[in-house]
Amino acid sequence: MANSKAPVRKFSSEKAKGYYQLNDEEPTFTARYLGMSRVEAMFPPEQGQTVSARCIDKLHCAMPSKGKRRKVSLLISSNIYRGLTVKEKGSKEELCYKLFDIAYCSTDVRNKLIFSFIAECEGELQCHAFVFKTEERANAVCLALSKAFNTAHGEWLRKQKREQSRKEREEITAGT
Repeated sequence: MANSKAPVRKFSSEKAKGYYQLNDEEPTFTARYLGMSRVEAMFPPEQGQTVSARCIDKLHCAMPSKGKRRKVSLLISSNIYRGLTVKEKGSKEELCYKLFDIAYCSTDVRNKLIFSFIAECEGELQCHAFVFKTEERANAVCLALSKAFNTAHGEWLRKQKREQSRKEREEITAGT
């Protein structure tokens, strides 16, 4: 992760020795790309974990047992147009998933090393999965993406409030 003067935190439930910075503006994580699976239909948010697990099962079945997974970096941003950027190591090509296109993200219940997210891409829902070296890194990605959502949503709410105040001021000045 990027070096900064932000305080470091340790998850209270962690048994590992690692500390991770959660306050980076745009943290970057390294993982292996497990793959992408199409999500057949829309789903309610409470079924996101089940849908992700099914997609991960499909990816495990499709992957050869000795298959080498591509190494990628994941950049998390609170910019709504650059929410999650996936870049393959050694390549200049990047895939950006806008925050408002991401429908769900989590770590897998059965294998805590796997992080997945479901996003709308080109008119269809896709589940992308990544394998991390430690459970803590997978959790850190999930927390960083959650923080990015909260930051972007707070910014959107402030913008809506400013816009509403501006409209009210215009109505008052137009009425006098």
